Amino acid sequence: PPPSADALQLWRKQCAELLQDPSPFINAMHLTTSARDAFISCGMERVMLLMLDKTSTVLRVNQTAGLPKDAATLQLFIKESTVLQRLLTQPTQLRMTPANSAQFAALLPPQLKTLFSGQHWLIRSLSNNGKVMLLVVADQGGGALSEISVQAFGKTAQCIERALGIFSHRKA
Repeated sequence: PPPSADALQLWRKQCAELLQDPSPFINAMHLTTSARDAFISCGMERVMLLMLDKTSTVLRVNQTAGLPKDAATLQLFIKESTVLQRLLTQPTQLRMTPANSAQFAALLPPQLKTLFSGQHWLIRSLSNNGKVMLLVVADQGGGALSEISVQAFGKTAQCIERALGIFSHRKA
């Protein structure tokens, strides 16, 4: 279902906060918590934000919403998935639908497919200074995605990329 008018109002406020310069965020966890909340406000029911480790070989969960507690310990090894490899080369968005689900599902880590078991979900990589830093996976409980939510998801991702840039240039 599309987000309510109140949820969209909150989403606009959250995106505006992400875009503040200087950055209001104390640390990366503070920023990603706000990012997660913005994805929820735009209508996503299950959200997972993953960050690359220092070696750029593993994605580790940074934030979750609407998922089982043990999802927070998930680690995805990039070499095991050609889809993850592609998403991490440049900022990209993949929309899973019944039409492409079989094609891409075989190339995604099984743990991710277990958590996001429907045929309708979004995966997007986010970058800062040309380097992918975050991967976002989200859905609306596995059912068909509302177009308003898909558009807001994309705009939220853009806000987060700008927030990452502002945050990385802040004076400590």
